[in-house]
Order: sequence, then C-alpha cells, then structure tokens
Amino acid sequence: MRAIILPISILCLLVLNVSSDDKNKEQSNAEIWQQDLSDTFKIEGSDQGIQKVNLKCGSNSMNVMLETEKPFSGVMYTRGSFYKQSEPCFVKPSTQTSRTLEMNFQLDQCQTLKDGELYSNIVVIQNDPELITPGDSAFSLECDFRQPRNLDVEANMQTRDRHPQKLRGTNTHHRQ
Repeated sequence: MRAIILPISILCLLVLNVSSDDKNKEQSNAEIWQQDLSDTFKIEGSDQGIQKVNLKCGSNSMNVMLETEKPFSGVMYTRGSFYKQSEPCFVKPSTQTSRTLEMNFQLDQCQTLKDGELYSNIVVIQNDPELITPGDSAFSLECDFRQPRNLDVEANMQTRDRHPQKLRGTNTHHRQ
C-alpha cells in the first residue's frame, strides 16, 4: 500500500508543479502585451482628402457641409452620435461616388453645448464607416450669437422704366 501512495503523491507534486509553471508562463506572456505604446503609436487628425468643410449658423440650426477630393464612403457624425447612427446627427453618403455630405441639425439636438448665446459641437469625419483610423478628422463648430453681425445685401432690381437699379444695404442680425 505504501508503494502505491508514494508514486501517486509524486504524480500530484509533478502536476502541481507543471500547472504553476503554466501560470507563470501565462503571466509573463500577459505582461508582454501590457506595455504602454502611447509614445510610439500615434493617431492624429488629418485634413488629407478634405477639400472643404463649411459651417452655416442659422438662427436655430447648424448646417455642416463636407466636400472631399475623391468619392467618400465613410461617415460624418457629431461626437456621441456614432452608436445610434440616426439622422440628423449621423450621415452617410447617398451614393458610392458622392463627394459631398451635408448635416443639418437644430441647436438643441446632437449634443450641442450651449453657453449663453454660444453654441458648440464637434463633428467627426470618419473614412471607414465602422472603424476610427489614422486620417480621420474632428472639427470644433461654434455658432456665436453674442455679438451682432453685419450682413451686406446686394441685389439688382429692375424698375418700371426698365433701368436696372443696384440696391445695397447693411443689416445687423442678432438671434432672438
């Protein structure tokens, strides 16, 4: 009986020793992948491929228009709107050959921040519809209604006597 117990206890010690070696190997392997790569790996914003980004501030809305140099198959969205993927805060190109995207949303939508009469938001332009990749961009948008703006208006009008008249005026518009 003693001869049988001894080999079993040696076998148990060997199994325990092997499993603890496996745990040590797993821990050392895990540590290799836990290195901080932030100094060697950087993703920075880019305007490469973007021809124009235009913001129009309406009295109650923001309108963002993106024009690209080549057909664009990515997405444009306001920060915080990616997972819902619903308009007006998230837009996709209408066709595969589209070079323009337009987003129009009310000032109380799409996580727009309000600070008095200053409205701000961030729009992300993501080249791949699913993944954030190097070359993607983010733009800070601001519609500032704190100060009146001068708006020059010029129009050609024709009077009854058919002589064209040029009209010029300056309008000071302040959001009400």
